[in-house]
Amino acid sequence: MIQHSIFKHIFKILLSLLATMSITAHAQYKTLDPNDQNDPDAPRFWEEAEVKIPTAPPSKDLKPFYVSAITQLKFALDAPSITFGKDEVIRYVLVITTPSGGQQVSYEGIRCEKYEWRLYATMQKDGEWHKSVNSRWQLIRGAGHNSYHAALVKDAFCDNSIPRRSAKEIIPLLKP
Repeated sequence: MIQHSIFKHIFKILLSLLATMSITAHAQYKTLDPNDQNDPDAPRFWEEAEVKIPTAPPSKDLKPFYVSAITQLKFALDAPSITFGKDEVIRYVLVITTPSGGQQVSYEGIRCEKYEWRLYATMQKDGEWHKSVNSRWQLIRGAGHNSYHAALVKDAFCDNSIPRRSAKEIIPLLKP
């Protein structure tokens, strides 16, 4: 009987402690305003800006960049195509050239913050851009001899997870 009374008393104490902790935690909770740019704890919602596919083929101002010592492909960016969106996506036209001279031309984007890339369109043999169907953001993989996305992020586009802000800043970082 005494033991039952002790357990009942301990239970009441624990229950009141839990209630007190709950009230204290609730008082410390602050409502996050996603529009408060000065609040570092405010949730950030990312939305991709509207993407405009280039109207012309790549210019002659191609900037080659190094990817790997073991790849036989050559990689270059069309310098005038490099754009910086308000959504913090760096978009560009990429030209990949095979040893036999064949080329693959694509319009892509990179998000430094999330270490992701996306294919928007490819240029066909007729010189027309064809939008990529069901394109989605993909994680950049650093392994492999043709991992040009990783090379762009590491060497030119991003300062850690922060995108560089101009083509003038990026182009000198592209090492052939």
